Amino acid sequence: MKGFSKKIADPAYTKYKKDSVTWSFLFSVILAIVAIIGFPIYGNSTGELDWPESLFIGIVIGAMFIAIAVAQTVKRKLDKTWDGVVTDKQFYVKHLSSERTTKYIMEVENEAGKIKKVKWTNTPQVFNYYSIGDRVRHHRGLFYFEKYDKSKDLIILCVACRHFNDIQEDYCIRCKCPLLK
Repeated sequence: MKGFSKKIADPAYTKYKKDSVTWSFLFSVILAIVAIIGFPIYGNSTGELDWPESLFIGIVIGAMFIAIAVAQTVKRKLDKTWDGVVTDKQFYVKHLSSERTTKYIMEVENEAGKIKKVKWTNTPQVFNYYSIGDRVRHHRGLFYFEKYDKSKDLIILCVACRHFNDIQEDYCIRCKCPLLK
């Protein structure tokens, strides 16, 4: 299976992107409410924060959660579909106290020659799915890349939810979006 799939036009992808925005805002509003209520409760119970100061801190932190959701939504709306080639892959291990994390970095050069660095933490499966020299396509509003040549693959990465599926499947078993093959 070589070539970029036309299945990206399936309405399931539009619904997935819309639902992602909805869940992002819902989650940020819940976190904002928790911060606005939680800081005054914490300040009152511990005596570390006075009443107006604790409410102000809660409002500021709550507003930051909502601002992050807005920024992510704007970024997705400004995003564009583009093609590129995987030009480099690197990883390194970080030791923080007793925890060990592995950082994976993949560089993709787009048609204009601009290098896009994609980073993952502790996800070797996604990192190993791509090879240097692979032609890839980034689809607007999604985070993962479709490979041009999937002819030797036994598994396929869902570009919406990052779940690996058997190459024989037509739809992602997690998010139900069509697999781009």
